[in-house]
This record gives sequence, C-alpha cells and structure tokens, in this order.
Amino acid sequence: MLADKITLCLTIGRRPDLLRLTLESLKELPEIPILAINDFGDEETNDVFREECPQGRLIETGHHLGHHRAVDLMYSHVDTPYIFHCEDDWRFSRTDFLQDALKILEADTKVSSVHFRATDDIPLEDTARARISTETINGISIENLSAAHNEWYGFSFNPHVAKKLLWHELGEFSKFKKERHVSRLLKSQKRYMAFLMP
Repeated sequence: MLADKITLCLTIGRRPDLLRLTLESLKELPEIPILAINDFGDEETNDVFREECPQGRLIETGHHLGHHRAVDLMYSHVDTPYIFHCEDDWRFSRTDFLQDALKILEADTKVSSVHFRATDDIPLEDTARARISTETINGISIENLSAAHNEWYGFSFNPHVAKKLLWHELGEFSKFKKERHVSRLLKSQKRYMAFLMP
C-alpha cells in the first residue's frame, strides 16, 4: 500500500488561494499520509489546509524557523521511507505518478529525486536545453537536466519524491545556506534529478 510507503509533505503559508488550487489539483492522489508546516503561522492558510485536508496533520512551529529548518522539523515527523515534497503554489495535471517515482528511485541510486515539473516550463537558453537527455529507467521515460547547468539539477525543493534516507544522508537541510548548495553537493556525488515524462 502506498500509505505505508510515502507521505505528502507541504510547505505552506501566506498564500491561501494558491494552496487551495494546489490541493484541489491533488484531490485524485492516492490516499497517503499528509503533513504540512506553515512557517509563517497565518491562520487563513491554516484554515484552508484544515478544510481541504481534514485527514492531514498541521505542524505548528511556534515561531518563524526559516525554510530549511521548517522542512527539517516536518520531515522529522515522517514515518514512511519516501517523501512527496510539495510547496503551496503548484497545480498538477495528473496524479498517477507516485508508483513510477518509486520504481525509478528503487532502480537507480544515482537519482536523488523524481520531479514532476514539465521541463519546457523551466527557463533555459537553447544551448542548455539541447543538453537535456531522455532516458529510460525501469521502463519509465525521464529527462535528465544534469548537463544543462553546472550547479543545478542535483536537487530542488520543487515538487518531487525522494527517499527519506536522502535527508538523513545530507545531515538535514538546515546545514545548507541555499537550495543550490544541496544541489552542488549531490551533483559532486554524480547524483541527479529525474524529471518524469510527461
């Protein structure tokens, strides 16, 4: 059962309207545990989460922690081996991607995370876009953007699935000043983000 394998973790705050759109686009997601953290603490956003996800758990920070420390706190409450990380400003055109993400992560240890953003939505110069490779992992088509940039595409907080073990291996996110520093480290280990197609 997916509920034993993966938890949806949401960073939310100050954007209740966008959060509502994101959650409505995920209505058909298989039933899995849901955690959310609002590092800004605004009740309007919390109310939207409670209304749209009555089965979810909202983690209270008590005070502003900063993004990486807030994610660390949320992840410390995850009991499943995989995390579906999402922010509150994404809309999904499909929700049947979790099983494919798990198959990719189980098949290739060099994949740091499986992402759900359309690569044509990523602003890239033509020369960088030409370096995107299309590959197949465990029968599933992905795009690899590693060669498109020397710093990015090792990791991103954009919507993805990753093993909780990755977070432990990194020693938590709060030790990194910026998201790109996580990406740099994973790229130095020859790890990369797999973008699920389509």
